[in-house]
Amino acid sequence: MSWRGRRAGACATALAMSAAASGCAVGSGSGAADGMVYEVGCGKLGGAVGDLVPYSLKPVFFAGEPIEDLNVTSPTHMNQLRIRMQDNGLAIQYADVLGFDVENSYEVARCLRGRVTNGQPDWNVTETLPDGTRTWWCDWSGTAVTDGGPVDASAIVPGGPDGGLVLDGGVSIQTGAPRIHLTPYTDIRSSLATLSTCGITNVVGVAADGWIQFSNFGSAEQPGKPPEERDPVPGNFVIQYGDRMRASFYVVLTDQAIIGAKEQNLPPPETQQIGGWLSGYFDFDLERGRSAQPFP
Repeated sequence: MSWRGRRAGACATALAMSAAASGCAVGSGSGAADGMVYEVGCGKLGGAVGDLVPYSLKPVFFAGEPIEDLNVTSPTHMNQLRIRMQDNGLAIQYADVLGFDVENSYEVARCLRGRVTNGQPDWNVTETLPDGTRTWWCDWSGTAVTDGGPVDASAIVPGGPDGGLVLDGGVSIQTGAPRIHLTPYTDIRSSLATLSTCGITNVVGVAADGWIQFSNFGSAEQPGKPPEERDPVPGNFVIQYGDRMRASFYVVLTDQAIIGAKEQNLPPPETQQIGGWLSGYFDFDLERGRSAQPFP
């Protein structure tokens, strides 16, 4: 579900970047999100299908919501985390918002931990899509090549950067952090709503492809230990207040209405209302506070 679709349940916490010893300012942080985007009916974003124009979010407000799984019978909990970057500190219906929805913090932490047991990865290397096919998910290989999928930036912008990766077949750690595949169906999803640039609109772009690479995800990383000696991630892993959130990303956008039609087995819309790609980063600490406020 997109950030716009969750407007009525806007989060009650905020994320902030580590500040000086005097403390942190709720909503502050650092980040960027730049690329090429079009949105039908919005002249500032091309206004027509495929009419890509440069777009820069210029985020100044960072917010999120940790949602703990209350299931006490399962040994592992699907603790969730909602992250968003905004071009202003107003309520989300008045902002351009790029969101990242972590559906299962435990699985993301296992990916980032990079633990190896008996020569095998202790994380989900692939995930199953609704049509039964499998896609790469947590990639430690550091090999940036095409994934061969139907939706890539190169298909939207000829010669543009490609969001796909493949595994090298091994479990040796070759990079400092893994890349996690962004899809509309797996454990990290992303969406863009341009409610500041284009006004109140029903158009939402979702990540059909791309990746996110966390350098910090709470206590998930153990870079000081060899992969074979890293500790298993506890089943109740959750992001805590004060934890640092730091990641780079590359998002390939498609129309949420197209994804929704596929999920409901309905005919797709005649026109894709939004598309393009964004790349960037964010860096902040999770702090208690209001979800949105006049900025600064």
